[in-house]
Amino acid sequence: HSPPVKPGEKPSETGEVHQRKEVCHWPCRCPPAPSCTPGVSLVKDGCGCCKVCAKQSGETCNEADICDPHKGLYCDYSEDEPRYETGVCAYLVAVGCELNGVYYLNGQAFQPNPLYKCLCVSGAIGCTPVFTPKLAASPCTRVTGRKQPGQSICGRGQHKQLPSTNYRLMS
Repeated sequence: HSPPVKPGEKPSETGEVHQRKEVCHWPCRCPPAPSCTPGVSLVKDGCGCCKVCAKQSGETCNEADICDPHKGLYCDYSEDEPRYETGVCAYLVAVGCELNGVYYLNGQAFQPNPLYKCLCVSGAIGCTPVFTPKLAASPCTRVTGRKQPGQSICGRGQHKQLPSTNYRLMS
Protein backbone atom coordinates (compact mmCIF):
# COMPACT_ATOMS: atom_id res chain seq x y z
CA HIS A 1 0.00 0.00 0.00
CA SER A 2 1.37 3.44 -0.93
CA PRO A 3 1.79 6.33 1.53
CA PRO A 4 -0.95 8.97 1.53
CA VAL A 5 -0.40 11.85 -0.91
CA LYS A 6 -0.02 15.23 0.80
CA PRO A 7 -1.96 18.09 -0.80
CA GLY A 8 -0.02 19.88 -3.53
CA GLU A 9 2.38 16.97 -4.01
CA LYS A 10 2.51 14.80 -7.10
CA PRO A 11 1.98 11.11 -6.29
CA SER A 12 5.24 10.11 -8.07
CA GLU A 13 7.33 12.25 -5.66
CA THR A 14 6.09 10.52 -2.51
CA GLY A 15 7.24 7.13 -3.74
CA GLU A 16 10.92 8.16 -3.34
CA VAL A 17 12.70 6.55 -0.41
CA HIS A 18 14.55 9.77 0.48
CA GLN A 19 12.99 13.19 -0.02
CA ARG A 20 15.74 15.52 -1.28
CA LYS A 21 16.25 18.80 0.57
CA GLU A 22 15.54 21.89 -1.53
CA VAL A 23 18.76 23.90 -1.57
CA CYS A 24 17.67 26.46 -4.17
CA HIS A 25 14.92 28.99 -3.50
CA TRP A 26 13.51 31.46 -6.00
CA PRO A 27 13.19 34.38 -6.31
CA CYS A 28 16.85 34.85 -5.35
CA ARG A 29 17.60 36.74 -2.14
CA CYS A 30 21.34 37.35 -2.01
CA PRO A 31 23.57 38.69 0.73
CA PRO A 32 26.29 41.13 -0.39
CA ALA A 33 28.97 39.36 -2.47
CA PRO A 34 31.62 37.91 -0.14
CA SER A 35 35.31 38.65 -0.46
CA CYS A 36 37.05 35.35 -1.10
CA THR A 37 40.54 34.44 0.05
CA PRO A 38 43.19 34.91 -2.70
CA GLY A 39 43.10 32.13 -5.25
CA VAL A 40 39.45 31.24 -4.52
CA SER A 41 37.03 32.00 -7.36
CA LEU A 42 33.95 34.19 -6.83
CA VAL A 43 31.26 32.33 -8.77
CA LYS A 44 27.50 32.24 -9.20
CA ASP A 45 26.02 29.53 -6.97
CA GLY A 46 24.56 26.34 -8.42
CA CYS A 47 21.08 27.86 -8.29
CA GLY A 48 22.16 30.62 -10.68
CA CYS A 49 21.41 33.20 -8.00
CA CYS A 50 24.08 34.65 -5.78
CA LYS A 51 27.81 35.26 -5.95
CA VAL A 52 29.60 32.86 -3.59
CA CYS A 53 33.17 31.77 -2.88
CA ALA A 54 33.66 28.48 -4.69
CA LYS A 55 34.28 25.44 -2.51
CA GLN A 56 37.82 24.06 -2.57
CA SER A 57 39.25 20.54 -2.65
CA GLY A 58 38.05 18.47 0.34
CA GLU A 59 35.25 20.91 1.30
CA THR A 60 31.62 19.82 1.34
CA CYS A 61 29.43 20.81 -1.58
CA ASN A 62 25.88 20.42 -2.89
CA GLU A 63 23.73 21.72 -5.73
CA ALA A 64 24.01 25.32 -4.46
CA ASP A 65 27.53 25.31 -2.97
CA ILE A 66 29.54 24.53 -6.06
CA CYS A 67 33.19 23.51 -6.32
CA ASP A 68 35.75 25.83 -7.90
CA PRO A 69 35.32 25.32 -11.66
CA HIS A 70 38.52 27.21 -12.46
CA LYS A 71 40.58 24.57 -10.66
CA GLY A 72 38.93 21.56 -12.31
CA LEU A 73 37.00 20.61 -9.15
CA TYR A 74 33.68 18.77 -9.16
CA CYS A 75 31.27 17.65 -6.43
CA ASP A 76 31.76 13.95 -5.71
CA TYR A 77 28.55 12.53 -4.21
CA SER A 78 29.73 8.89 -4.14
CA GLU A 79 30.08 8.74 -0.31
CA ASP A 80 26.51 9.98 0.25
CA GLU A 81 24.47 7.12 -1.14
CA PRO A 82 21.60 6.61 -1.40
CA ARG A 83 20.69 10.31 -0.98
CA TYR A 84 23.43 11.97 -3.07
CA GLU A 85 22.68 15.33 -1.42
CA THR A 86 26.05 16.30 0.03
CA GLY A 87 29.37 15.72 -1.66
CA VAL A 88 33.02 16.56 -1.32
CA CYS A 89 34.96 18.67 -3.83
CA ALA A 90 37.51 16.62 -5.70
CA TYR A 91 39.76 17.18 -8.69
CA LEU A 92 38.61 15.83 -11.99
CA VAL A 93 41.32 13.58 -13.29
CA ALA A 94 42.65 16.63 -15.03
CA VAL A 95 45.82 17.04 -16.97
CA GLY A 96 48.69 18.88 -15.38
CA CYS A 97 51.04 21.24 -17.18
CA GLU A 98 54.57 20.97 -18.44
CA LEU A 99 56.88 23.95 -18.77
CA ASN A 100 60.55 23.66 -19.76
CA GLY A 101 60.57 19.96 -18.85
CA VAL A 102 59.06 20.56 -15.38
CA TYR A 103 55.66 18.94 -14.67
CA TYR A 104 53.10 20.80 -12.54
CA LEU A 105 49.90 19.37 -11.06
CA ASN A 106 46.49 20.74 -11.99
CA GLY A 107 45.71 23.66 -9.64
CA GLN A 108 49.37 24.08 -8.65
CA ALA A 109 50.79 27.60 -8.34
CA PHE A 110 54.46 28.03 -9.22
CA GLN A 111 57.04 30.69 -10.07
CA PRO A 112 59.15 29.66 -13.09
CA ASN A 113 61.32 32.79 -12.75
CA PRO A 114 61.43 35.90 -10.53
CA LEU A 115 59.26 37.89 -12.94
CA TYR A 116 56.12 35.73 -13.08
CA LYS A 117 53.77 33.80 -10.83
CA CYS A 118 51.87 31.07 -12.67
CA LEU A 119 48.98 28.67 -12.11
CA CYS A 120 48.35 25.38 -13.90
CA VAL A 121 44.67 24.86 -14.78
CA SER A 122 43.72 21.74 -16.78
CA GLY A 123 46.73 21.77 -19.05
CA ALA A 124 46.82 25.56 -19.49
CA ILE A 125 49.27 27.86 -17.72
CA GLY A 126 48.20 31.35 -16.67
CA CYS A 127 50.83 33.80 -15.42
CA THR A 128 50.80 37.26 -13.87
CA PRO A 129 53.81 39.58 -13.53
CA VAL A 130 55.35 39.91 -10.09
CA PHE A 131 55.72 43.51 -8.94
CA THR A 132 59.33 44.31 -8.06
CA PRO A 133 59.62 47.48 -5.94
CA LYS A 134 63.11 48.47 -7.22
CA LEU A 135 63.71 48.24 -10.95
CA ALA A 136 67.31 47.41 -11.90
CA ALA A 137 67.64 50.68 -13.80
CA SER A 138 65.03 53.40 -14.05
CA PRO A 139 64.46 54.63 -17.61
CA CYS A 140 64.92 58.16 -16.25
CA THR A 141 68.50 57.71 -15.03
CA ARG A 142 69.85 57.34 -18.56
CA VAL A 143 69.51 61.08 -19.25
CA THR A 144 72.96 62.68 -19.15
CA GLY A 145 74.03 66.29 -19.14
CA ARG A 146 72.76 69.31 -17.24
CA LYS A 147 69.09 69.57 -16.38
CA GLN A 148 67.49 72.59 -18.04
CA PRO A 149 64.99 74.63 -15.98
CA GLY A 150 61.38 73.47 -16.42
CA GLN A 151 62.43 70.20 -18.02
CA SER A 152 61.89 66.89 -16.29
CA ILE A 153 64.76 64.38 -16.09
CA CYS A 154 62.38 61.90 -17.67
CA GLY A 155 61.65 62.55 -21.32
CA ARG A 156 58.02 62.45 -22.49
CA GLY A 157 56.66 58.93 -22.87
CA GLN A 158 59.21 57.58 -20.37
CA HIS A 159 56.65 57.33 -17.56
CA LYS A 160 55.77 53.66 -17.54
CA GLN A 161 52.76 52.30 -15.74
CA LEU A 162 54.01 49.62 -13.35
CA PRO A 163 51.93 46.44 -13.00
CA SER A 164 49.53 46.54 -10.09
CA THR A 165 50.28 44.40 -7.05
CA ASN A 166 46.70 43.41 -6.35
CA TYR A 167 45.63 41.22 -9.21
CA ARG A 168 42.84 38.72 -9.37
CA LEU A 169 42.80 35.54 -11.39
CA MET A 170 40.29 36.03 -14.17
CA SER A 171 38.08 33.24 -15.33
